[in-house]
Amino acid sequence: MKNSPLRLLLSLGFIATTFCCVSMSAEEEGIYIAVVGGTSFGAPEKFGQGLVEEDGFIQIDTPFGLGPKLYKMSYKGVHFYYVRMYGYETKVLDGNDGNVHIRTWYSLHKAGVTHALGGASSGAIRTDYDYDDLVIPDDFMIMENMRPQNILDYAGIERPGIFPSFATPYSPSLRMLLIDEARKAQPGYSGKLWEHGVFFQNNPGRFETAAEVRAMRILGGDLISENVATCTEYARQLGIRWATICSIANPAVGVRPFSFKDMQESVQRIAAQAIPIVLETIARIPEEAMDPETISTGEVFTGSYSDPDAK
Repeated sequence: MKNSPLRLLLSLGFIATTFCCVSMSAEEEGIYIAVVGGTSFGAPEKFGQGLVEEDGFIQIDTPFGLGPKLYKMSYKGVHFYYVRMYGYETKVLDGNDGNVHIRTWYSLHKAGVTHALGGASSGAIRTDYDYDDLVIPDDFMIMENMRPQNILDYAGIERPGIFPSFATPYSPSLRMLLIDEARKAQPGYSGKLWEHGVFFQNNPGRFETAAEVRAMRILGGDLISENVATCTEYARQLGIRWATICSIANPAVGVRPFSFKDMQESVQRIAAQAIPIVLETIARIPEEAMDPETISTGEVFTGSYSDPDAK
């Protein structure tokens, strides 16, 4: 069947379908909010079931292959994109883990996203964190990271005259909304809310050792997971307001013993709480988080670093 007419028709059909997915512009969609799904939300394909309306997806071609599916959803009349598990759903065999996040955030940027929310289940470095606790981080650290550190340079995106300082890495307006909604805990939910925290990210792919966790605690880390800090870097560099609701699904290694079953059960309890928090936050964004926020989108400057009078 290698060169058969049927094979040709099937190929043309695939190309046409793909083209339909990538040809819709941000202006046509008019969506500026996104959720970058992580394990705080449980099974990626079940996000918002019974709560949101769904309307297909778009995909955007990037310099590193086709971007992830940006699922179009709405909640209380507010439209948003949802990315399953940071974009790992879309398989591109380039052998580079970092490019998964590059494709996702490049796609969100090109789609016109200005506000994004995320969430990751994490290991508790702090000994007073417990299962099911929710943490709204306000700072982060990355150590031994093999992923690209600058999406602008790596993907050829230009934001001339914008200074993306990390003095305030998370959007104050989005954090405020997440905290406010998280304070409205569902009856019977056992987790505590921590309104500040330092997120620590090491190289992905394995659990840390007890010695590494002790070192992270000395450095000021409160919780650890694999992807949120990368998202924070890219969102900040792209001028996308970003905040995340992290959750404690286990103690970090060496803090207390835990099992895989412990983590599974905790993630399910967390998702039932975290998803409504994020959806209610989305519903409030159009009315409460649209004022200019240079601290999240970047300070505008003129001239160069070494020549203030340069054009």
